[in-house]
This record gives sequence, structure tokens and C-alpha cells, in this order.
Amino acid sequence: MDFRRLLALWPKTIAGPLVPIGASAFGDIFFQRPRGNVEKLDVLVGGVHHAASSYDEFKSLMNSRYWRDTNLMTGGVRLTRSKGLFRKKSQFLGFAAHPSISGKLDWALAMPMDAVAWHEVCAKTLDGTPR
Repeated sequence: MDFRRLLALWPKTIAGPLVPIGASAFGDIFFQRPRGNVEKLDVLVGGVHHAASSYDEFKSLMNSRYWRDTNLMTGGVRLTRSKGLFRKKSQFLGFAAHPSISGKLDWALAMPMDAVAWHEVCAKTLDGTPR
């Protein structure tokens, strides 16, 4: 995954030094700041949000089912897989109509999308959305 390219699509939202850690199946990007805290770029509602106070805390939270369900939308991943939708390593699960436009998270509109194309859609809609 080319995190630099994806993050460059968010010039009003992402600023300052960071180290990408990973991404959710839906395209949220987790990254660490120089102070050690971990933040999340939310591609469905916009903004950058606190994820953990440290990388060690982030790793610990990844072991929590509640945290994974809330932050990685694991229920949505299971649902899309049950419908036969699978993504390649260069893809995220996106939506035919971005949830901010349709007004809801419509699982019937979920589909595998090229990572850059999905982030272009999300950033066009949400770049600059306050925290």
C-alpha cells in the first residue's frame, strides 16, 4: 500500500510528520506521530481522530474485540465476505455512494475499490472536515 500517495490526497486534513502503521479494510489509515500517539484518518466521516496514546497501547487495543469491531468495522468485513465480496491487497472496501452523500452506511453498496480511487472519492468529499 502506498501510504504516501494516499495521504497526499488529504492536504487539508493531514499535516506534519507521521509514520503510517496500517489501514482498515475500509481505508481508514492509522499512523504514529513523533510524540508517540497513534491517530486514525477516518475516510467515512472525515477528520483525524485519536486511536491510542502509544504504539504499545495501539497493539494492545488490537487484541480487544470491542476495539476492532468499533475501529476496524469487523462486522462489516464479515458481512461483505458473506456476500462474496473480497478485496485484493491494493484495494479497500468502498461504497458506490459515499456514506456522507447517501446519508447512511448502506452495505448493499459496498464493493472492492482500488485504494487510490476510494481515497480520491473520500478526500474529495471530506478533506478538511474538522476533527
